[in-house]
Amino acid sequence: MEGTGKTYLARCICTDCQVLEIFDNIIWVNVSDDFDLGKIARKIILSLEGLEHDSLRLLTLVPLQSLLDRIQRKIVNKKSLLVLDGVGRYDCDDWEALRAVFQHGMSGSGILVTTHEHSVAGAMESSYKFCLGKLSDELCWMILREVGLNDDTLEYAVEDIGRELARRCEGLPFAAKVLGDAIRHYDFGIRGWDVFLRNCIWKSPRIPKYMSKILSLSYCNLPLSVRRCLSYWAIFPKSFEISKTLLVQHWMAQGCLYSSDNLEMELKGEEYFKCLEAHSCFQYCTRDGGMLTCKMHSLVHDCVQSLSPYDLMMRFESVKQLTLNLSSWTEEVKVVGTHHLVMMIAQGAGFPMDISGAEKLRTLVAVTQGCLITSQALSNLFKQSKHLRLLDLSLTSGWHNCFGPSGQGNILDEIPVEICGLINLSYLSLAGSKVLKILPETLCDLHNLQSLDLTGCSSLRKLPDGMGKLMNLRYFYTWCCSSITSYPKGISCLTSLRELTNVIARADHNDSKEFTLGDFERLNNLCGHVRVKLVGNAVDADEAIRANLGNKKDLDRIRINLDGDIGKESQDVIKKALNPPSDLNIEFVGW
Repeated sequence: MEGTGKTYLARCICTDCQVLEIFDNIIWVNVSDDFDLGKIARKIILSLEGLEHDSLRLLTLVPLQSLLDRIQRKIVNKKSLLVLDGVGRYDCDDWEALRAVFQHGMSGSGILVTTHEHSVAGAMESSYKFCLGKLSDELCWMILREVGLNDDTLEYAVEDIGRELARRCEGLPFAAKVLGDAIRHYDFGIRGWDVFLRNCIWKSPRIPKYMSKILSLSYCNLPLSVRRCLSYWAIFPKSFEISKTLLVQHWMAQGCLYSSDNLEMELKGEEYFKCLEAHSCFQYCTRDGGMLTCKMHSLVHDCVQSLSPYDLMMRFESVKQLTLNLSSWTEEVKVVGTHHLVMMIAQGAGFPMDISGAEKLRTLVAVTQGCLITSQALSNLFKQSKHLRLLDLSLTSGWHNCFGPSGQGNILDEIPVEICGLINLSYLSLAGSKVLKILPETLCDLHNLQSLDLTGCSSLRKLPDGMGKLMNLRYFYTWCCSSITSYPKGISCLTSLRELTNVIARADHNDSKEFTLGDFERLNNLCGHVRVKLVGNAVDADEAIRANLGNKKDLDRIRINLDGDIGKESQDVIKKALNPPSDLNIEFVGW
C-alpha cells in the first residue's frame, strides 16, 4: 500500500542516534520498479566513496563485476546498513549477487528494503517483515493539526472541520501531510479550513478516491506558474530521481521560469522547487554526492500524469526504417498534438527514421542502450520538429540511470547541419556519444541554447570555432571528452555561463584562437567549481591577473591540472600568480 510512510520510517531509522553509532556505513539507494543491479551498484559506490554526483555518469562506463568488486573492498571489516527504498520488482539473480557482496561485511551488517509489493518481501526471504497499516482517524487528525495549523489558538475552532478532513484521509499519513501542507499555505484561518471541507471536488464522480481528491486539491492550491512546472513532470517515469540543477534546466528549456531579468531564472527555479517541496510533492530530497536530488512521490506522479492528457510517454523497441506515428490510437486514447515524448529504445535497435505527427514536439528524449542514430534520421527530425526546446540523445544521463541497464554507447557519428533550424532549442544533450568526432559549425546558430551536455563524447576532437555565438549558454558539460586538445577562444564571450565542468586553458600567453587563462576575465557568473587544465610552458603573470578571480563571487573551487612543462612550476608560485580571494579554494589534481 502506498502512502503509509514506509520511506519516512526508513529515513527515521537511518538518522537515529543509536543506529548511527552501530553502523560504519549507512547507504541509501532509490531502487524504483526496475531492480537494475548496475544502477544500484553505482549509487552504492557514490555513497561509500563520497564521490560527487557527476561521477555517477562516469560510473556507467565501468563493467558491473568491477563495480561489485569495488563495493566488496569498501565494506570488508566494516558494519554496513544498505537501504533499498521502493523496490517494485526484483530480479532473483541480481538480488543474490548483491546479497553475496554484502556478506563480506562485518557480522551485524544488514539490508533494509521498503516495498509496497508483498510478493517482493516474500521472495527476498526477509528475516523480519513489518507491514505498515492505516492509521486511526485520531492519528490522522494529529498529523493534520500539526502540519496545517499556523496559529495554535485556532485548534479548538477548527477541530470539528479538521476531524472530518482527517476522516477523509482514510488512514494514510501521506494524505494528512499533503492536506495539511495545502491548508497551511492557503493561510486564511478558520475560513481556509472550511473552504477545503466544502470544496466541490469531494463530490466529484470523476475522482473516485479520497487520496486523488486530496492531491487534486493540493494541485489547485498551487500558483499557476508552479502548477505548470509540476505538470511537466508527467514526462518522467515513476521513481525517477533527478538533481535540482537538471530539473531547473528542464523548466528553463520549457519557458516555465520566465523572468524580466535573465539572471533571475535560477532563483525563480529555486523558489518553485521550494514551493513543491513544501507541498509534499517530493518523496524525499537528499544530498547525493554533494548535489541535491529529489524523487516525486508515486501517488503525486499518478495525479500529475492524469492531469497531462496531451503529453505522451511511450516505450517502443524500434527496428530500422520504423515510422513512429504520434497521432495514432494508444490505449483507447487518441493522442493529438503531442508536446513531450520519451522513446525507450532496446539495445541493438535503431532510432526511427521518421516520427509522424512530431510537428508540435517541444521535448524529445531518446533513452537507449547502444542505439544506432543515423544522420538521416536526425535530419528528418530536425526538418519536421521545428519547435523542439529540449533534445536529449544521451546514454549516461539521469534518464538512462532511471530506465535500465547501461549499454555500449550510442552509435552517433554525425550531427547534421540542419540542426540550425531548431531555433527554439534550449537544452541539448549528446552525452555518451562515443564515436562522435566533430560538431557542425551550424550548432552555434542555436542562439537560444542554454544547456549543452557533451559528457563522455570521448572521440570528439574539437569544439566549433563559433562557440562565442552561443551567448545564452549557461551550462556546458565536457566530462571525459579526452580527445579535445584545446577549447575555442569564443568561450570567453559566454558571459551567462554558470556551470563549466572542464576546460583547457593556455597559460603562457594570450592566444588569438585558443581559450587562455585570462579569458576567464568576463565569466563572472560561474558557480560551484570549475576544472581547468593549464597548458603551455609557464604561467604568464599578466594572464593570471587578467583572469580576475576576485570577481567570481559564486565560484567555490577551482581544480587545476598542470600539463607538460607548466607542471614543473611550483604550485605555490602558480597559486600566488592567480591571487584568488580567501573564500575561493584552489586544488591541484590529475586530469
